[in-house]
Amino acid sequence: MLRIQRIYIEAGARDYPLTRRLLARLPGVPVEDIPDRAVLQRRGSEPAAWLAESKTALLLAVQKGPFWRPCPGTRDYICCGYQTLQVTVNCPFDCTYCILQGYVNLPVTTVFVNVEDLLAELERKFAATPGRIWRLGTGEFGDSLALDHLMGLNEQLIPFFGRYPRAILEIKTKDHAVAPLLPLGPNSQVIFAWSLNPPALIRKHELGTAALEARLQAARQAQAAGFRLAFHFDPIIFFPGWEEAYRRTVAWLGAAVSPEAVAWISLGALRFLPPLRRIIFRRFPHSRYAAAEMVLAPDGKLRYFKSLRLELYAPARRS
Repeated sequence: MLRIQRIYIEAGARDYPLTRRLLARLPGVPVEDIPDRAVLQRRGSEPAAWLAESKTALLLAVQKGPFWRPCPGTRDYICCGYQTLQVTVNCPFDCTYCILQGYVNLPVTTVFVNVEDLLAELERKFAATPGRIWRLGTGEFGDSLALDHLMGLNEQLIPFFGRYPRAILEIKTKDHAVAPLLPLGPNSQVIFAWSLNPPALIRKHELGTAALEARLQAARQAQAAGFRLAFHFDPIIFFPGWEEAYRRTVAWLGAAVSPEAVAWISLGALRFLPPLRRIIFRRFPHSRYAAAEMVLAPDGKLRYFKSLRLELYAPARRS
C-alpha cells in the first residue's frame, strides 16, 4: 500500500477527535492548513496527471452536507434501495477500472472527521423511520477498510449498528485487515463484504489491494467471529480464459466460507462513463480491457453488449 505523504487540514477540521487520531498515527508526515478544499483543485488539468498523487495525500475536512445519501440508481433500471454513507471520498488503493477516477476532482483522499455528526444523523433517521429496514454501506465512495487502521471508524460503527436491529451496515473492501474488529462480534447487523476477481486480475488491475487468498482468509475469520458476509464479483472483466478463471474463483470462495453465513452475492460486468476510457488509457496503458467493444447504454455508461454480459454472468449463476 502507498504511504501517506502529505496531510491537508481544511479550516474547521482541526479540533475533532478523528483529526487528532490521524495526526498521531501519521507522525512526521507534512501537514498544511488550508482555508478550503478549493485551493487544491487543479483547474484545467487532466485528471490522469494527478490521480496517482491523490492516493498518497489526505484531506481532513468537515462533512457539511448529509453523510447519508440514497444510492442514485438509474432511471428505467431496478434500484436495490441501498443507502450510502459518505465518510471518505477516494482511497489509497488504485484499481485501474475504478469509477471514482471519473468523479474525484481533488488530488487527495478526503476523510470527513466529524464522526459525531454522522452518528447523530443516523440516530435521527432511525428514530424517524422505526418500522423500516435500512441497508447502508461505507464502501461506495472509498474502501471501507483501506484507511480504517488510521481512522478507527468501524470500531465505532459496529457496536452502534448492533443497537439498531432494523439497520444493516455493509463494510465493503478489497483489504484483509479485519483482525482488530473481530472482538466486536458476533454482530448480525454488520456484514463484511469483499469484491472478488481472479488472482491474475487482482495482481494486474487492483493495485495495492489484498490478494484473493488473503481476502478469503479474512472472510473466514469474520464468519468465525459471528459476522455475516457478502461478496461482489464486480467488475467482471472479459479476457481470454475468463470463464475458467472465474469458475476457479467461485470454487475457492465456496471452499472458504459457509453458505449460511453469506447474506448476498452480486454480479456486475465492467462498465464506466465514456470519459473514463481516456483516463484508463493514459494512466494504465497495459489495461487493454478498456479498448473492448462496448455500447452506450441508456444510463450513459459504456457496457459490454447484452449477449456478452449474459455469457459472463452464466458461470457464476451455475456454480
